[in-house]
Amino acid sequence: MDSSDEGSTSRPKKPKVIIIGAGIAGIAAGESLTRMGFSDFKILEASNRTGGRIWTINVDDKGHKAELGANWIHGIERNPIYQIADQNHLLQLRHLNKTLRSRDITLTESGEQVPRKIIKEVDLKYGMLLMECDDFYQLGLPTPEENDSVGAHLDRKFEEKLDRYCEEDRKLRSLIFSQRKLMECCISGCDSLNDVSLGDFGCYEDLPGVHYTIPPGFETIIDLLKKTIPKDNILLNHQVRCIYWNQSEVNKDHYDVCVECENGKLFYADHAIVTVSVGILKVAYERMFNPPLPVEKQHAIESLGFGIVDKVMLQFDEPIVEADVHRIEFLWDDDKSTKHDLPNTWFRRIYSFQVIHDNILLGWVCGKEALYMESLTEDRIAQDCVMVLKKFLKKDDIPLPKQVIRTRWGNNANTRGSYSFLPVGSTVGDIESLSEPLGDPEKPQVLFAGEATHPSFYSTTHGALLTGYREAERISEIY
Repeated sequence: MDSSDEGSTSRPKKPKVIIIGAGIAGIAAGESLTRMGFSDFKILEASNRTGGRIWTINVDDKGHKAELGANWIHGIERNPIYQIADQNHLLQLRHLNKTLRSRDITLTESGEQVPRKIIKEVDLKYGMLLMECDDFYQLGLPTPEENDSVGAHLDRKFEEKLDRYCEEDRKLRSLIFSQRKLMECCISGCDSLNDVSLGDFGCYEDLPGVHYTIPPGFETIIDLLKKTIPKDNILLNHQVRCIYWNQSEVNKDHYDVCVECENGKLFYADHAIVTVSVGILKVAYERMFNPPLPVEKQHAIESLGFGIVDKVMLQFDEPIVEADVHRIEFLWDDDKSTKHDLPNTWFRRIYSFQVIHDNILLGWVCGKEALYMESLTEDRIAQDCVMVLKKFLKKDDIPLPKQVIRTRWGNNANTRGSYSFLPVGSTVGDIESLSEPLGDPEKPQVLFAGEATHPSFYSTTHGALLTGYREAERISEIY
């Protein structure tokens, strides 16, 4: 192994810092350190690109973009991502070229359209039930059952609200309710809402304001943050093998941390900021830290949930829906499917297709169905999705798309999933344990950032960014 540091025997006045991961948390930490006058740092990124779970691509030669990762700015107030986008005029297009696409259509498997009045009625009840779920944490209420889940609570309460309806009306409202739960699974990043802790569901904070996309692409946020970071400070294709800490007695320059990469390079530092995903920590923490992590941190990593949420984008030669349609929502009837038959049911996890450009549809899929979808060929995905569209739209003349774009976050070797959630049996205390630095509290050696280390904004880009700022500030306060 060769050392990348031909160090002198004198210690620098300001610290050496290694940041592991060039997603938004790592880039934010680097930008913040630069802004505060710290220049002696390196960002080590395992892949050949920055951005991590923020990944924008071009889908055609007309300038249309698609987000393989982060899709939304979640709220406006107190959202640093919104502030960056707005200050740099990335959202100016929201006022221009207003589309006529404003109509959502909700369809049953027989192709019948559901009246909006019924949709709104169910949505009102569903929204109130989600607020009830929040109350258990926010008001400190005991959950009805021990180790209760969001899914179980929603099912119990919604069943009570169906009592006054006849069988046919009950069935339709149950289908709408089930579709909303599929959507919530993608929002929460879980396989089933029965996996999500009811007692701590409300620790997640929704920021007020609408949710925006970024027309030039979410990756422009990364590009803006990177502008002030010296290019030589970001090293791509540097996958970390092991982080050695408590090393001051064995390193010649008395650095506390040594980071070893798979390419054999060694990086010595006073501090390391670890921003890798919980998915990576779950599979690698035992070999990634020497000495081993404290038991509390190991428990936190094992307890936190880390789900798989994927996207399927279909690009057709021509639009396949009317000019005013924004979203096609599917009301799948579980009574008509055979469970555990993934080859013939995976697509039933797609709860809608959104028209993101006139001829491009976007669908979401999560959980085990998402992982199965990742194993399929794009031709097979195209066939299955067109079958779904023909069925619900009652149109036999829908052609196969000319292009299928799908994500594979579950099989991505650098993430092993999409984002975190709090499963049954875990608490927000696990997030707090994960975020605790290692080493002397007065001068911590290994610090932790990333979406899964924010107690109220986990699973979001603004949560990840804020934790990068948090750990850079923690280092700044020492010096």
